[in-house]
Amino acid sequence: MNFRNRFEKIDFLLAALTAVFIFLMIFLTSDAIGFVRDEGFYMRAANHMADWYESIVTNISNGDSAKIFSKKEIDKYFNYNSEHPPFMKELFGLSQLIFTKKLGLLSAPVSARLVAAFFAALTALMIYFFGLFFFSRITAVTAPLLFFTMPHIFFHSHLACFDMPILFFWSSTFILYVICIKTKKISVHIFTAVFFAFAMATKHNVLFIPIVLFVSWLFFYAFSYRKEAGRGSFTGFFRAIPKVFWFMVIISLPLYFLIWPRMWFNTIDRLLAYAEFHGRHVNYLNYYFGTPLKNGPFPFSFPWVMTFFTTPSPQLVCFFAGIFYFCRDFFRSSDPTGKEAAFAMITGSLFPIFLIAWPSVPIFGGIKHWFTGYPLMLTAGVFVVEESLRKTIKTTSCKQNIIVFAVFFLALVSLIQPNIKFAKRGAAFYNELIGGAQGAAEARMQRNFWGYDIVDLTETLNGEAPENAKLYIMSSYEGLNPNSFRFMQDAGLIRRDIKATNSLHEADFALFFYEKQNEHILNSIAYEFGTIRPLAVSSTGSVFYSALFRREK
Repeated sequence: MNFRNRFEKIDFLLAALTAVFIFLMIFLTSDAIGFVRDEGFYMRAANHMADWYESIVTNISNGDSAKIFSKKEIDKYFNYNSEHPPFMKELFGLSQLIFTKKLGLLSAPVSARLVAAFFAALTALMIYFFGLFFFSRITAVTAPLLFFTMPHIFFHSHLACFDMPILFFWSSTFILYVICIKTKKISVHIFTAVFFAFAMATKHNVLFIPIVLFVSWLFFYAFSYRKEAGRGSFTGFFRAIPKVFWFMVIISLPLYFLIWPRMWFNTIDRLLAYAEFHGRHVNYLNYYFGTPLKNGPFPFSFPWVMTFFTTPSPQLVCFFAGIFYFCRDFFRSSDPTGKEAAFAMITGSLFPIFLIAWPSVPIFGGIKHWFTGYPLMLTAGVFVVEESLRKTIKTTSCKQNIIVFAVFFLALVSLIQPNIKFAKRGAAFYNELIGGAQGAAEARMQRNFWGYDIVDLTETLNGEAPENAKLYIMSSYEGLNPNSFRFMQDAGLIRRDIKATNSLHEADFALFFYEKQNEHILNSIAYEFGTIRPLAVSSTGSVFYSALFRREK
């Protein structure tokens, strides 16, 4: 892989327009999507962070600065949701402090989602620069639009969670690494190490990156680079190691701990607890062609098949084309650095899928835990399509540009309808290769996740529920998180007087989420409420996702 283009004045405008458009597209539609299970925990943690920022100001005002970073004070605000690094929660909390507590412009949950929209804009910028520097300006403009018109990506971009931010950090780190080995500029190596510290402080996924990159570098060193460093030279080996790996030790690690104050105390025990939590992560049940995937070993095919059936056809073509491009670049390049760069792109694209495909790795739900490499192969694939069109159409450069733009425009237009249809429930999207949502239901695939999909039900609930009515939220069965319920009230989606309950016996209304494993709950609702007819349902065509029931007896 080689640099093809330089950043010019027109790119300031195009990059800014792309980022602003994506930001507005995400933020202005954020109220259409209910709060997923994880958001309930992270938004509550963000409340703690907002309180921590206020306590810092209070302690400084009281002349008690030493208290700010005491173990008691840190644990008070950081112990909640301590199984995840704090960076995104710190940003969510900062946004809540500014836009909710100080300015009063946004509700607390919407303030947190403002950060999500900001990271969507950053991701758009990342894809633009990747497309520009390594491919073409048309690719740079087109790839972000194709990326965010994948219903699963569009959906996750709204959420105050870690999945889209870690996608940004994952893909960006691989891009920066390629720039490091290509330019060998010390400033780029240092920036990459600083950037990687924030990646580690976002989610543990990126901890695999230095391992796989260093192992791949060792391979290239053994067969190519050591000739340059001095064959058999002990000191030559250490001189040949890219500086970014050294900086990840002397810069990334200290900065990582600086961002995470809770790790300043009982460091070893807390790091071990952190590792143990993720090493034994709970598995969320998935239905995969009618088979309940509850306990391992899980089928190796799962993430590959899910990617194939949950990615719209235009982007799926680009995925295959992108991997083809990286592989071709790897085999064609006579320069070892070029081969390593191409191999890094292959690794960044496919390693997340391979990792989840490992039979002993828990399946967490949806595609969010392996889509971190999508931007890399999508962007390369867009360029392959562009170049293929130019080679096929023998005409002037101007006409070629018009035809290329027309093809990509038609692809984007074809994605409008599925994005509108699944705007509120992007995690339930399946493509036409399996027959859409209906075909997936007939194939007995998982319909949805995380108990968020009740926005279509809230108007009926608010209109029908008497004052102080109790709503069964099914939270013990991966239904609606109690925290998410409260934040939906804060956002004005559910009346504040309505009470959440996990007891069906005392409920006046009940939510139900249509999944095979929940059938017994539907039977219980029918027996307890005296009806099998819902007041309202959330659906796409004949596929139901959630329903609201009212007690009839």
